[in-house]
Amino acid sequence: MDRNTDQRYGLLVWTEVLLLPLAGLAVALWLFHTTPFTASPYPWLWLIPLLLGLRYGLAPAALASLVLALAGIALHRLGLSAEAPPLIQMVGGALAALSGGQYRSRWREQLRAGQARTDYTEQRLESLTRAFFVTRLSHDRLEEALIAQPVTLRGALEALRELSAEEHSGVSATGANALLQLLAQYCRFESAGLHLYRAGRLADQPLAALGTSAPLVRTDPLLRYALEHEQTAYHSIDQLVELEQGGNYRAVFPLIDSAGEKLGVLVVRDLPLLALVEENLTAAAAMLQYFADESWAAAQTADLRHILPYCPAVFAHELIKLQRLHERSGVRSTLVVVRAHTDAAQISTLDALYSARRGLDLYWREPFGPLAAGLLILLPLAGPATARGFLERIEGILRAHRMEGGLEAAGFGVTQVPIDHRAPLALLRECGIEVDHRSPLALLRDRGIGLTP
Repeated sequence: MDRNTDQRYGLLVWTEVLLLPLAGLAVALWLFHTTPFTASPYPWLWLIPLLLGLRYGLAPAALASLVLALAGIALHRLGLSAEAPPLIQMVGGALAALSGGQYRSRWREQLRAGQARTDYTEQRLESLTRAFFVTRLSHDRLEEALIAQPVTLRGALEALRELSAEEHSGVSATGANALLQLLAQYCRFESAGLHLYRAGRLADQPLAALGTSAPLVRTDPLLRYALEHEQTAYHSIDQLVELEQGGNYRAVFPLIDSAGEKLGVLVVRDLPLLALVEENLTAAAAMLQYFADESWAAAQTADLRHILPYCPAVFAHELIKLQRLHERSGVRSTLVVVRAHTDAAQISTLDALYSARRGLDLYWREPFGPLAAGLLILLPLAGPATARGFLERIEGILRAHRMEGGLEAAGFGVTQVPIDHRAPLALLRECGIEVDHRSPLALLRDRGIGLTP
């Protein structure tokens, strides 16, 4: 009810409280003439304040009792009634009316409290219903995205590994197109172009493009910032709202390998608003850095294998790229060393681990030499928590092969070496790999695995 309605209702209540006792007293006076209060053994007149108290509360009950008592005394003083209301009747009737009024007031307070709780519960239910509806819509959107897009960076780098295997001599048009398709799939780029340096100058036309191919806009502020600072540049959502002209590009990624050679630049003209977040752009920068380092890593791999000729080429190549990826993008990876610490170590344990490897992980069999049982596992994009989960998975695999007790019971020790700023050779030394700078032939001969004349 509004304020005017409340005022009218209150006026009617107080009018009823004042008039009903007087009307009841008038009826009693008309029926019993001079003894309206004592004509019957039961005090019927005091039912009026009691009922008013039960209906309206304590204050109306008190006022109705007072009006009835004063009216009865006034009738006696005016000579219209032979007797005044008995004191004991007034006290008992007033107490009964006040008790009814108190009961009604307390009951009304409880009803209000219950109604308040009900209103709050309804509001919470409405809020939760709306939140559930929004969550359901968000879940549907994510489900649609996940159907067509694998979102893990591990999956992206696994696809890049296959692509990079063919890119050992610069960036080709085929490799560039495949790279853009991966970025469209994993990072939801809709319109982009990859421009390479030609004779020290960025080419106007892209080597590969997503969507419509367009010439390079050299005056774009994001492009100038990215080239000047040699780092990823992008407009935040707030900047896009505030800027009258957001520029031609939404994000710019310089393509620079670990040797510092500038290969080109990737300009993104359009992508969904929800994809313009730091996590998505960081993943894109990591993928581009991984791709750009392919030629540089190939040369570094040759140098590393000159010192460690028995190191698998793929393992060395990936270790070098992941170490550089950590330096440039902060992406963490881990080396897990499994090495026999007793002569009775069960070699079948290593076979069980090797057979259960995942797609992106790399395994180096016998890294400590043919006479020392061991396994070196490279876990790309795996921090300490992921590495612990991997070790728990290993224990589960061993239990599945009925090797109770895990690696310790099988005679193997396990250590973790995080891939950080240290050079690959230093990381391998910490893993326990013997690094010898002599010629590969002398190293092989010393290990007893050289050719017999």
